[in-house]
Amino acid sequence: MRAAHHDGQDASRPPPQPAPGLREMSGAQAREQVRRAVHACAADAPDGAGAQVEQRLADAQLACSELVSNARRHGGGLAWFQVRAEGGHVVIEVGDHSSALPLSPPRDALEPGGFGWALVQRLAEKISVEVRPDGRGKIIRAHLPVR
Repeated sequence: MRAAHHDGQDASRPPPQPAPGLREMSGAQAREQVRRAVHACAADAPDGAGAQVEQRLADAQLACSELVSNARRHGGGLAWFQVRAEGGHVVIEVGDHSSALPLSPPRDALEPGGFGWALVQRLAEKISVEVRPDGRGKIIRAHLPVR
């Protein structure tokens, strides 16, 4: 029997291979990929939906920034990054080198930092975390609504 993750994906399949240049990819470059995916997803949105799409873009770019910075800060670096438009959503995949699951420990609201994962959970409609079968990293998928 094959192991499955809580999102139903097959844990025994090999993880995606990282794209070249991830180490040098900036947050701005990642957010630009999100911008393109949001606009592709919103291309068939009804007239008058522009303000909503712009808000969804801001939310998706914020989630992307948090995921990428958390991979670098807490996950040993960025190992995978992909963005795609899928069924009215933008799916952001961020992989790192740690198998530790993301946490949102209780924080003092006046203390800086520590709110990124909670923010991503609030913005995304669906999130899955896939730990590599060899235990050497994980991929987080965040599905953010556009329409």
